[in-house]
Amino acid sequence: MNININTGWEWYENTNVFRLFYHCLLHTNLEDKRYCGKEIKAGQFVSSITRISAETGLTESQVRTALKKLKDTGYISTKSTNKYTIYTVNEYQKYIDCGQVVEATTEGNKVVENGTKMEQTVERKMEQPEEKVKETCEKSKENCEKSNKKAFIDCFERLWKKYPNKRGKGQVSDTKKKTLYEIGEEKIERALKRYLDDLSKDSSWRKPQNGSTFFNSGYVDYLDENYEKPPEPKPQRNPASILDCEHDYDFDDLEMQLMQKQLE
Repeated sequence: MNININTGWEWYENTNVFRLFYHCLLHTNLEDKRYCGKEIKAGQFVSSITRISAETGLTESQVRTALKKLKDTGYISTKSTNKYTIYTVNEYQKYIDCGQVVEATTEGNKVVENGTKMEQTVERKMEQPEEKVKETCEKSKENCEKSNKKAFIDCFERLWKKYPNKRGKGQVSDTKKKTLYEIGEEKIERALKRYLDDLSKDSSWRKPQNGSTFFNSGYVDYLDENYEKPPEPKPQRNPASILDCEHDYDFDDLEMQLMQKQLE
């Protein structure tokens, strides 16, 4: 797969925008695929701001700024769900070539300039052998998978450092780490904060579960779409603050006592 961006491209000199756009071209699908039951078309890929930040080395703020520039100028469009974002590279075929290489050659055509015949060099696209094309695309896919694996492992390491009970780390598989990564680091961090906040309310008897338990399944109930905030406990009244007028009285008895005093 060859990516062709010439120096005349309008964002060529903007390092962050160029880097983000190149990253999008590297990750875009070259054919329709399915992801989590949804069709992701050619020219699209699934990712998130957090994941792109980890993979490109840009901060999340830099990713958002660069993405806005690409969206405003029509190169990228996005569609978000509650779990991930689908990125579309508009007219991606202009920039991606997975099967052809450009070879300069001298053709037999001539041009006349100032009465002198001159050879005109032109560019001709030559088809690569099918096996070579397949090898090129497979290498690109392999490099992409290696990059993604490093990204989701790094993401898990950052989350693990924030969890208080560091037992069972080896019991969290790469598949589960990838799932956490696809959900999004920010969402898992919010789930972790909710869980720790719940623990702090019952700290006298509740202790954090093993890290392996939380990251394998414990986080699910604390995700944005699943979490239900427990009702706030009703404030208890201090008996000492109750006014004398709030005591219960037997008014019939008080009336009888008053009448007796009047008769005396």
